[in-house]
Amino acid sequence: MARAMALPLHTDAGYLGGTHPYVRVGDGPKTLLVLPGIGDALFDGEYGRARTALAWSRFRQFTDEYTVYLVSRPRGLADDASIETMAADYARVLESSIGLGSVLGLSMGGLIAQELARIRPSLVDRLVLGVSGCRVAADARPILRELHGHAIDRNWTAIRSRLYEEMYTGMRRRLYPSLSNVIGRLRPPTPAESRDVVVSFEAVRDYDGTDRLERIDRRTLVIGADEDPFFPEGILRETHAGLPDSQLALFTGARHGVFLEQKQAFDNWVRRFLAGEAATVRRRTG
Repeated sequence: MARAMALPLHTDAGYLGGTHPYVRVGDGPKTLLVLPGIGDALFDGEYGRARTALAWSRFRQFTDEYTVYLVSRPRGLADDASIETMAADYARVLESSIGLGSVLGLSMGGLIAQELARIRPSLVDRLVLGVSGCRVAADARPILRELHGHAIDRNWTAIRSRLYEEMYTGMRRRLYPSLSNVIGRLRPPTPAESRDVVVSFEAVRDYDGTDRLERIDRRTLVIGADEDPFFPEGILRETHAGLPDSQLALFTGARHGVFLEQKQAFDNWVRRFLAGEAATVRRRTG
């Protein structure tokens, strides 16, 4: 008989406020809240053993210092849900469940994180915008239209494959989309609510926080890649320049998936920033 997968120590999963699926890993003395990207809408929201173990692997580098909460969006988003309303929903559940912590927002999660820091600064210690900025680049809008069309058609495998194409570099960029298509025929993504994927792409498309950056008073790290099609160097620099207190970290020759493809270096930047190292504009070659 096959043995059940053993969960790592100091893990937990469930729903915050009865609405937001989450997984907790580690038991460090400080709190790190992670808001995931748009791929969050492509799974059913249940953090079972496999997803909990994956979260542990992804964030274990932080767990000596932090208790890490990876908190998803609710399933069954309103048709008119926006980045702003999602941030307000997060604020509601965080006030009652977690309280103050540093916040790492990845991609779409970074859009929500900056709104959260603006409307509820009492919940945010330090803010990290990972592969995210004040808005999506104009040149990326054709890609978003394509992805939005796939979402309307419920072609989840096509979404995942297209995202892989824009996330990775080199051999991974050539290989991962093809593997995704093969795997997708056997085990496609399974959104709990198909409409959530459509709404998520619309929310990202419509968001522009450029004129609100100056109202974010939390110390912020803007970290991403110069060849990211969604948040390229120009958008990252614009975001950095608009924030009152920020640090910029740029990876060269990398794309939207730099936080996975160069995980150790990316995580090291984030850890140093959260530890309070001086804010300076630097550039890292990947």
